[in-house]
Amino acid sequence: MPTPYESTLAGDEFASALAADMDSEHEVSQIEAPTRLVDYLKARLIAVPGREVGTLITSGFVRIRHNGNDTTGRTYDLLTPGDRIGVASPALAALKTSGRWITPWSTTLRVHHEDEDLLVVEKAAGVHVHPLGAHRAATLLGALIFHAGARTNRPWGGWRPHIVQRLDRPTAGLLLVAKGPMMKDALVRLQQRGGLRRRYRAMVLGNVREAAGIIDDPLGRDPCCDYRRGRLSTECGGQSAVTCWSVVQRFEDRTLLDIEPLSGRTHQIRAHLAGIGHSIVGDRLYSSRYSTAAEGTDDAARMRQESSLPGQAASTAIALRAVELAFRHPRSDEQLSFRSPPTAEFGR
Repeated sequence: MPTPYESTLAGDEFASALAADMDSEHEVSQIEAPTRLVDYLKARLIAVPGREVGTLITSGFVRIRHNGNDTTGRTYDLLTPGDRIGVASPALAALKTSGRWITPWSTTLRVHHEDEDLLVVEKAAGVHVHPLGAHRAATLLGALIFHAGARTNRPWGGWRPHIVQRLDRPTAGLLLVAKGPMMKDALVRLQQRGGLRRRYRAMVLGNVREAAGIIDDPLGRDPCCDYRRGRLSTECGGQSAVTCWSVVQRFEDRTLLDIEPLSGRTHQIRAHLAGIGHSIVGDRLYSSRYSTAAEGTDDAARMRQESSLPGQAASTAIALRAVELAFRHPRSDEQLSFRSPPTAEFGR
């Protein structure tokens, strides 16, 4: 098994101040054939969300220098190695100050595997995968774009990360990341065919009597709490969801389970285990152990706890961990397998 290594524009004075420090120019490289401007920027201007790239171009904020000639960039302009791209610094600064920006995060990124197409990384509990609402900094995506070369004053990088799976903020473990849209599409198709195996460990409340089981219950939004998921028939809009589980070890008041989800619905494992009366240890959103009477909180407060500020990992960590990831590499056809077991104190 591979060894991990660590590795509005007008009148905005703050945006203008930031613009002076922004490295907005870039020399085209690492392309084998002429490439459209919009595609190149989506791949390399990685601190800017992909959905903002087209607007930057069509608004006239991107210029191209080709053979000494400067022109305003158009989405379909073809780039060749040696061309220089300039993006208006005030436009970049305005995106940054308005929150339409991915903040590079200098942190220890635990990487289990990396090649020219993809990475397998480990997410810590308490970290958002994507920027969400007010939580724009200290995200896994921010750590990935830093790993790809972006910095606070340099929005450019060697490749744009594409998250293939999702893990809830309180969940830790292995996560698959593609280095481009084509590889992401290939990995998603692989997952849809059942070729991407994911296993989890969960410590749940109570003593689970059976040795193993399959939970086949469609899930949908809980009418009492929009952020939570619960059983909902497909006739009423629920999505099919299947979770396989088996007992690993029993303790006095809790049980360690091995989990294999056969689908990937939001909060699937958490909702399914809560639905059979065995919520995950520490899961304030789904466990009756952390009831309103006991904690003095309502559903809205639980939702705020679930998405509290970065750095409050202790209050948003649950005993659920993605421990195994196995798949056949779409390009090399090599069978890859990675494990990240929990510590002995997991869920205790």
